[in-house]
Amino acid sequence: MFSTSDRKKQDALRLDAHEVVVSSDTEAMAAQAGRLHFILDTVSANHDVNAYLKLLRRDGHMVLVGIPDQPLQVNAMLLMSGRLSFSGSGAGGFAETQEMLDFCGQHDIVSDIELIALPNINDAFERLHKGDVRYRFVIDLKRAA
Repeated sequence: MFSTSDRKKQDALRLDAHEVVVSSDTEAMAAQAGRLHFILDTVSANHDVNAYLKLLRRDGHMVLVGIPDQPLQVNAMLLMSGRLSFSGSGAGGFAETQEMLDFCGQHDIVSDIELIALPNINDAFERLHKGDVRYRFVIDLKRAA
């Protein structure tokens, strides 16, 4: 039986990741300190962004696109001592979304999804609350009936 972190590592490597670090592995995180140029933070829950900021090298940048339900605590000294940038970005509108989809199509960038019919939405929500989805549900409106 594989742990959740093992499955995530396997999935990332299957999707052509060069290296995988699971954030709950404190030793692996410490080994990455000061190595990264850029971090895209997609977490939509309260989490310790400082643990990720420590992974950035001088002049590194972290962008938050998740929307946590509580304000995040940011260590200003980490930002200043490493000349780090921390910013956020919203989801964009229809034009930006279409541009992103076109880019992904041109570069064969895909994601793992589970296609569901609209009548199965309640089951999907239950599975989502249980953490039983890898990695997102997509509702097929053509199978809505």
